[in-house]
Amino acid sequence: MKRAGHLMLPGAAVALAVGGAFPWWSGRTGGDGFGTVPWWLRVLLAGAGIACVVGVVRRRWAWGAAVAGAAAALGGGLSFALWSRSGEIAEGLRRDRAAATSKSWYFGPFDNELHALLTAWPDAAPLAAAIAGAGVAVVAVLLARRRGFTMDELGELTVGERELGPLARSALTWSLVGVLLGGALSVATVEGARAVRDARVEALGPWWTEFADSSPVPRERLHDGSRKVPEDTRSTRSPGAPAKPGAVAWRQTFAGPVALSTCTYEGRARGTLVALEEGRRTARVSGRDAKDGRQRWSFTVRLSKRVELSQVAVSGSCSVLVLVGSLVVGVDSYTGRVGGASVLPKPGRTGWRFVTSYRQPVTKVPRMVTLTGADFAHVDAGDSGIVALRREDVKPVGWGRPVTSGCQYLADYATDTSAGTLYMTGCRSQDVLVTLPEVTVPGEDRRDRPDYRTPDLPPLLAPRERPVPSPSGCDRGAVERLRATTPRHAYVMGSWRCGSGARRERIHARATFSLSYDWSRRSPWVRTPTGRSQLEPVVNLLNGDAGAVGDTVRLGWGEELDAEGRPSVTPARGDRVAALVGPGRTAADGDTLLALGESGLLTAVRYEYGQRDPLETDDSPRSRLRRAGATDAVRDACDGTRDVLVDGESATALVLCRGAGQRATRVEAVVDGGGFRKGS
Repeated sequence: MKRAGHLMLPGAAVALAVGGAFPWWSGRTGGDGFGTVPWWLRVLLAGAGIACVVGVVRRRWAWGAAVAGAAAALGGGLSFALWSRSGEIAEGLRRDRAAATSKSWYFGPFDNELHALLTAWPDAAPLAAAIAGAGVAVVAVLLARRRGFTMDELGELTVGERELGPLARSALTWSLVGVLLGGALSVATVEGARAVRDARVEALGPWWTEFADSSPVPRERLHDGSRKVPEDTRSTRSPGAPAKPGAVAWRQTFAGPVALSTCTYEGRARGTLVALEEGRRTARVSGRDAKDGRQRWSFTVRLSKRVELSQVAVSGSCSVLVLVGSLVVGVDSYTGRVGGASVLPKPGRTGWRFVTSYRQPVTKVPRMVTLTGADFAHVDAGDSGIVALRREDVKPVGWGRPVTSGCQYLADYATDTSAGTLYMTGCRSQDVLVTLPEVTVPGEDRRDRPDYRTPDLPPLLAPRERPVPSPSGCDRGAVERLRATTPRHAYVMGSWRCGSGARRERIHARATFSLSYDWSRRSPWVRTPTGRSQLEPVVNLLNGDAGAVGDTVRLGWGEELDAEGRPSVTPARGDRVAALVGPGRTAADGDTLLALGESGLLTAVRYEYGQRDPLETDDSPRSRLRRAGATDAVRDACDGTRDVLVDGESATALVLCRGAGQRATRVEAVVDGGGFRKGS
């Protein structure tokens, strides 16, 4: 009777071997990151379990079970320990090359290398099998050290004609106890393996660390130099542009393009100057305090034959998006922390680029672009279509299939939560405007190696489109800028060649299109010769817009900016306005606009709303612009193009001189100071 308890050992060994070989024993599958046990480990564990059963009679078989269990433990442990992310990526690259040389028509676009980068995580299944194998080996050793059953003793365990004998009942009971104990141990091995695997995943870091390094802002310096946003909503207006710019707070030349991002975090607001500087081995995106120029964070991409930085997009809100081939990473401009990353579908002949509100060169893609502040962003790759991304976590939320390989896009966002207004050209016989539908993220993040080349994304493009005809009598031109004034109205600007013969000239044209169901609602094209006007810059005001026209700054509504007789001011006669910027938000009464002339003269223009003209008979309010003064503090020579940005949170103007091809940018930060000359 006492020796029947030995049957608990083979029962436990069999249950433990089955639980280690097949994860479903404990309710786990390969779809949650646990993985699948290799076939050779399953063979070793199954052999060890069978040998333990035979070892009840034959002690040599018990020792064989111990050897098989130890082999499974060693093999599974080494498989888990020797796993490397670089090895999986290299295997993906090998598969890409093999597929590219096969020239099989049924293969789609290949990018197994990037797929491996996205899904390269260690599996817990081999480790669970190793732990189970070690347990089986221990049980087998205990079984081998005991005297085996003789044939006569086994005969006593046989079932009688009517009922079990006492020894048989005891043996069956101990066997069931062993199976239950082995099952509990198998659950423990799976949970233990998952815990070890999760710890290793955390130590490995995100998958993008294979090609990039992130240095966010230390917590103790997170809010240094920021402005506290008042809790009273009536006092949330930021300081805006410097009212009396006259002193240079700091200056620096960057080996690449720069852009400004303004962000609010934990009740604090600040402007961050984002700079891109590229070398032979690295490309560094850094965030600097716009007020004093000190570096706060950096994101560095390690360049190689398979890693190339494609483009950086800086938005007016908190997001900085870094595009590395088909990989996109989102960085918070305030904290410098990476908020998310995704792998885009494999592009065709052209690579991915961000869709902006202004036309980008087709051949030479700019390294840095700016986006309107919104919850979404869009990227396109020509014949691969257009993908919508949620900026917060860089999740793909929609995919518009390409209509033709020559499609080009512009996108703008009327509000932060707007899905966007899309302008499409080269896709059909005529250009169209599309109001994008609201999109949601489909499902949770899957860990079962999703086929990202055909993502399960909702359709992006709306079924209804608004045709955008060219100005009559014009050809050889295109829309170059798009402004979504409301979710249902779009303001477009472009350049065309019009007329014929000696009267043929190049013109700028502006128009507002309605995106409602009444397609006929459209303001007429307003045309002006290119020598008299320019497409940008335009500043949003409390009542209308302000735009630069030659050497003047005018008030108007969209296409009215070119009309003669509009309220205007001339910063300096004969000095063409190269850049015009507002306070970093919609300009209200008393706010300062800054006009930068091509000579480098920086002029402060005061916007006054609600002034009534005494010569008018009606009592309707009138708006006007007034020249408050100017400064020569940044009137330095510039071999490239001039521009000015405003950090409205610190009342700092950033005067830029951009070199050709975005190779270098000189930045001079201007604040209120004694170099300001008052007067008109």
